[in-house]
Amino acid sequence: MTYRLIPQNGDTVPVPQLVFAALPRAGGELVRVALYILATHSTDPKDIAHALGLKNAQAAQKALDFWFGAGLLEPEQPVRGPAPEPEKAAPLTAEELRLAAMHDPVVSMLATEAQNYLGKALGQKDIQRLVSLYVNESIQPEVILLCAAHIASKGRHSVGQLERELDRWAEAGVTGGQEAEQYLQLLAQREKREKAAAGLLGVDPADLTMADKRCIRRWYEEYRYTDAMVEEAVLHAGANKDAKYVNGILKSWHAKGWRTPADARGAGQLEGSNIRVDRAAPSGNDILRRAVNRPLRLKREE
Repeated sequence: MTYRLIPQNGDTVPVPQLVFAALPRAGGELVRVALYILATHSTDPKDIAHALGLKNAQAAQKALDFWFGAGLLEPEQPVRGPAPEPEKAAPLTAEELRLAAMHDPVVSMLATEAQNYLGKALGQKDIQRLVSLYVNESIQPEVILLCAAHIASKGRHSVGQLERELDRWAEAGVTGGQEAEQYLQLLAQREKREKAAAGLLGVDPADLTMADKRCIRRWYEEYRYTDAMVEEAVLHAGANKDAKYVNGILKSWHAKGWRTPADARGAGQLEGSNIRVDRAAPSGNDILRRAVNRPLRLKREE
């Protein structure tokens, strides 16, 4: 029997000519890695080893090194240092604070309420720094007070910690009271997700690193996955259920367009205790229906 190619047989992936040029030197495993990279854009050795069933991540790394030498890959750009922070205005002097309080009643209110929210009395220098956030940096009083209440709930009570947290809020786009309330809801949601993910990974939430938290944030906020999808990825990870490894799995699934656990099942070599059975037990009606529809078998007479 002879064959011919069916036009547009499924999704297509463009393959660079250099891959074909390297075929005489590339074994089947190397070709599989190249095609996987082209389809998913993933270059994580653990991710590749898991998805393609390679022996270990070292085997995937050797394939990556081969394709780097062949010209398919290039080194990632070095991480640049953080941009220099803009210089902030100096805190108000005692005289400037007195004049500000005379002309703007919000100043006195802010100083009093901030101390209540932080749960501690502030000295003169701290009050000058606090009011400078409003007078010199134009941060809305409502934002300052909401932030003060937030850090106090986490056991932080100093003006320095308040300033650093407000910087993070500014990077997140918080400029007014409504944005601050929405951001607080997001922070609470992140904390809830971190606790749930820590439970699935078998670690204490306090032991999650910042890198772990960034991975968890990516699952929900970038990939838009549900708890069920995260749980499915942990099941596929098996004994390798750390945040980075699970992130590689979800990154691969996201690249493939898989959105539900049903999309992923059957593709991850689940075995043993990792298999989750979601099929419900048959009901009485199901059993009766099967019995009715089953062909009648007549016993052959002896």
